[in-house]
Amino acid sequence: MYARYLGTLPWHDPLQDVLRTRVFAGVHDPVFHVESISNRHRVYRYHEERSRLSVVGKFVGLDEPDAAKRARILGEYGNLVTLREMGFADRPHQVVRPLGREESIGLAVVEENVRGRDLDHFLRLAAAGDREPLRRALRGLAAFLASLHRATATGRVADLGHAAWYADRLIDKLRRQTALDAGTASRIARLHDRWCGRSRMRAVEAIVHGDATPTNFLFVDGGGVVAIDLERMKHADPVWDLGMVCGELKHAFLWRTGNPWAAEPFIRGFLERYAAAFPDRKGTFRAVTRRLPFFMALTELRIARNEWLCWSHRLRLVREAEACLEWGLK
Repeated sequence: MYARYLGTLPWHDPLQDVLRTRVFAGVHDPVFHVESISNRHRVYRYHEERSRLSVVGKFVGLDEPDAAKRARILGEYGNLVTLREMGFADRPHQVVRPLGREESIGLAVVEENVRGRDLDHFLRLAAAGDREPLRRALRGLAAFLASLHRATATGRVADLGHAAWYADRLIDKLRRQTALDAGTASRIARLHDRWCGRSRMRAVEAIVHGDATPTNFLFVDGGGVVAIDLERMKHADPVWDLGMVCGELKHAFLWRTGNPWAAEPFIRGFLERYAAAFPDRKGTFRAVTRRLPFFMALTELRIARNEWLCWSHRLRLVREAEACLEWGLK
């Protein structure tokens, strides 16, 4: 995990009052050591020197011009509260505990600091040959997501509007980055339109994590999964989450091993464990796997935007996304 020590929190910083009165009220004269734990977002870890306890704080700029982005980040506190009140406050399936917020200083949420290994840790082990830890982690994650989706299913048909908008946004971004030429962009857009018109895409909506990347699930000692970074939580097709996990698995093994098939046993095992949590196991597996390529392709396109990845891998992800969409329609 990225972490950069920044020193101690200044006495005049307005966060001092929030931490002293709402989070560390029982600690006399606390001293907070600060680490930046994201190289892309305003996320910091605060270690209190005397109690040796830590919390994480997430901020949004007071001058953030994107109203939708600001609302999304500030909404994470409420998302966490909602899920914890629905039963996701205790092991084995829980979301991180929010401790407070203060919009006047841009503090979206201050939350407990969870100690655990993320899924990316197990992906690295598996790519190096130690595969059983990843299998265990994926079984736990599948059970967590099944619990979340079953508990929050609304009975309504999921709206594909956001997925279509997101696909258009990804295609436009990749075109501007020249990772997609006009012809490929047009083909992928047509494939997405065909998918959205298929009856198989009618699914009951549920609450989804919305950003089911390997670093957003922590596996703690003694068993259990803790979900973090819930700012993109929404009602959608549950396969939104599953497709993101499977797309990340595909990318991770392709990137680390060069083998396009290395992820397949893990993807199948993950989906089988997920389906096993539902009364109609076989029916759930079939329905999920029929919709999966659409959401996997979205994830592969999303990852391909990352400019820190080598150019050849980004282009390969684009090709994988197109092939995934084509194969799934056969």
